[in-house]
Amino acid sequence: MEKEKGKQSKLYSIGAFAKLTGVTERTLRYYDRQGLLKPSIRNEYGHRFYTNHDLFLLQKILTLKFLDFSLDDITDYLNKPGEQFQQTLASQLELLLKKRQQLNKVIDTIERMQYMMQDAGTVDSDLLLVFMHAIQHEEVQKEYLSGQLPSSLIDAIYMEGKEEERLEIERTIAANIVKLKQFCKDGRDAKDEEVLACGWQLLSIVEKIVGPSMEEMTEQQLEQLEMGDALDPVLFPNAFTPEEEAYFKELFDYMETLKKQEEAGGRGGNNE
Repeated sequence: MEKEKGKQSKLYSIGAFAKLTGVTERTLRYYDRQGLLKPSIRNEYGHRFYTNHDLFLLQKILTLKFLDFSLDDITDYLNKPGEQFQQTLASQLELLLKKRQQLNKVIDTIERMQYMMQDAGTVDSDLLLVFMHAIQHEEVQKEYLSGQLPSSLIDAIYMEGKEEERLEIERTIAANIVKLKQFCKDGRDAKDEEVLACGWQLLSIVEKIVGPSMEEMTEQQLEQLEMGDALDPVLFPNAFTPEEEAYFKELFDYMETLKKQEEAGGRGGNNE
């Protein structure tokens, strides 16, 4: 009995308790300040000493932490031990499942972004965040556009059912946008051959994606599309500076002029 009593009354200094449990002294001091785990004994010099009862209490805290309970939730539980804990566990499971779903979405977004940017070189953080915002709010964007565009055009824009092809196209688009932003920064003429090459590639992608759907639209639908309201800036944030917007406008206006000249030349040749 004396031996058992001695075992039960064993005291651990904070260093020994930390070594025994694998919890740092800093964490133990924090738990003490928060009232989560106060040492059973503190001597006249302020030194902390822990008992086997404290060890059991710490094990409960660590188990609840493993279950992803917050420190506030752990404190509440310790103040009301055993009260409806099965229900608490069920609620915690539901929260963890939602968190897992969110984490999976975040992981998928980052992986998709990394794939998109493989050929883009160095990309400024603002553009990355805009791309990630678009991925994050994709379903909301579709719902918003459904009030303005035919469903066939929305499906074409988001390449429904063509996920692998879409990833490759996104990668090409991203690389060309990054190049054009750099050309603008470098002061390259919008009529420069390399600049035009990027512009033509982007235009060909757009025509490939939405061209067939737009050909099926009526004249009235096309007119409504041209007269459509500006996009919601919260859902569709602008990734470009005013200087870049002006640069891209100059580029695509020039490309439109070249297309008209080519078409006119073709018609002239046919007339001959």
